[in-house]
Amino acid sequence: MNLLYRPSSILGKVALLSGLLTRGNDRIGTALCTVPAASVRVLARCNWHRTRSSTYPKGATSEHLPISSATASAPEARFATGNTCSLSSVARSISTMVDPAALGLTEEDVELIVKRYLQEKRDRYNAKFRVLSYHVKRLSEEPIGYLGDHYFLNVVLREKMVHYSAEEEEYAEEEYLSFFLKILPEQVPKLADYVREMGCFRKEIQLYTHLIPRLQDVTIGTKPFAPRAYLTKDEKLLVFENLKAEGYRMLENNKSLLDFAHLEVALKTVAKLHAASLVLEERTKQSIMKLYSGHLNENVYIDDDTYVRKTNLDNAIKALCELIKRIDKYRNSDKLDFILAKFPEVIRRIYDFARPSTEYRNVFNHGDLWNNNLMFKYDEPETSAPNSDPGACSGEGGAAGHQQEHQPQGADQSPPSCSIHANGEKRRRKRSDIVRPNPFNFENTPFTEDREPWSCVRDCVMIDFQIARYSPPAYDVMSLLNTTTTRPFRTVYLDRLAKLYYEFLRGELEWFQIDVDEVFPGDHFRDSCEEYKLAGLIDSILFRHLTLLPVDLVASCKECPVPVSFENLMENSISDLGIKAWDTCENYRFMMTDLLSDLIDSYILKK
Repeated sequence: MNLLYRPSSILGKVALLSGLLTRGNDRIGTALCTVPAASVRVLARCNWHRTRSSTYPKGATSEHLPISSATASAPEARFATGNTCSLSSVARSISTMVDPAALGLTEEDVELIVKRYLQEKRDRYNAKFRVLSYHVKRLSEEPIGYLGDHYFLNVVLREKMVHYSAEEEEYAEEEYLSFFLKILPEQVPKLADYVREMGCFRKEIQLYTHLIPRLQDVTIGTKPFAPRAYLTKDEKLLVFENLKAEGYRMLENNKSLLDFAHLEVALKTVAKLHAASLVLEERTKQSIMKLYSGHLNENVYIDDDTYVRKTNLDNAIKALCELIKRIDKYRNSDKLDFILAKFPEVIRRIYDFARPSTEYRNVFNHGDLWNNNLMFKYDEPETSAPNSDPGACSGEGGAAGHQQEHQPQGADQSPPSCSIHANGEKRRRKRSDIVRPNPFNFENTPFTEDREPWSCVRDCVMIDFQIARYSPPAYDVMSLLNTTTTRPFRTVYLDRLAKLYYEFLRGELEWFQIDVDEVFPGDHFRDSCEEYKLAGLIDSILFRHLTLLPVDLVASCKECPVPVSFENLMENSISDLGIKAWDTCENYRFMMTDLLSDLIDSYILKK
């Protein structure tokens, strides 16, 4: 039972004393007042023995009751300023807490995670510490990824002092660490079975256990291309560093589109991954497929009638044909029947693209490069030590925190920045007067060689390697550029961005004294890009007709609570959802028209 509904619990008492009304089955009801954060915490301490739960180890004390990310992680002095927090937000924070044991996470696991973090990030190989408390919270009430559930693990620890007594040690400084958890979605049995059959978790755990750490060792001394994993367990649980605590953020409310500068930084990270793959093969004189057999086997596009994704793709083709019939330029055309007849043939070419190439050099491909699998870091004032008090600068987040507010279409898209003051308050810096290119309306934005848009974008990290494959670099490059841009944008900038990628690859390889022209000549790359443009377009269409679906529309599907799972439904259900989205969502209609028109005009009607 939620703590707010227990009359004996301190939060229940606060709710009653404050006149807070709760109605029916609402998680908390409507908050009619706000309560000072300090008051809630003080009252909670007095009743710690009544609210203590199994989510805390025996070493936890009343000081560490995590009423919210703000109150749990900020210094006590913060509350002397008189700041208040909505009781509804406090309760919402607690309502998203999850019993770690239910996820298969033990106290020993938490200690191992912290130990590995301190060794890797702080060079503290013999650190002695005591975990005071830890708790797990759901990342978001809405699904963030489609092949797993996502949580935060927040830990409070204190370094053990050799010459201090237990009482004296209580005055030692506390440290706050935050980690990101990815869990097999077992609460949705159909989806869990689907993920197991695809081998998504098994693949990512294999990669983070063996191949990715090897590549991270190869590129040691350079910026990372992926987060560190501190625990993998039972083919259903992964624990990563919390990238948000390290300063990374995901773009939101941008219609999953990226502008030139974000793409430039993202391509630099993609080049780092590909370069690490090439360096490893050059040093060992063996392909990754032999070094790590089975790790990069295809698990999405398999042309086998018994494989679940084969049925998914066939159903997707039928659903997409229904959308084509609704595109203005084709629905009354005398070529519509020809288009509908050729479309399935073109889409099914993805089976050949997904196999390792026999013509071009193959590398470790991410395989799923779109907005939600990229996190960016920006040039901002130093705020605090990495992974220290993660809730002080920005609330819940990690892989997909709601920390960034984007402007409507046509407005300035520069990211808001924050600076941290003594009381932990987040304040915005004054926006720059520089007009930055808008990814939705770039035609009217001046763009020249000597002017860098979004120059504050500093770094990018890729997440989610569940459908990685072994393919030419062009597959990743073209998939990224098709999935995160519009057709007019690609017409102007695609070739330029592809050239930038190749120069980034050259620079990465030069760091290791390898000539890119020897391992992957420029003319080979250009030819592969021309060939894999279609692969990127097909990939984008097959994924975006799902990921672009409005959340409220997906939620109305009673059988499946997340977008990817309705691939297992009857083909009519897929078509119906797509048609409803087409009729009711302007962005879905615009983006699917953009992608489908590009494919039809370039690869079906082109003479």
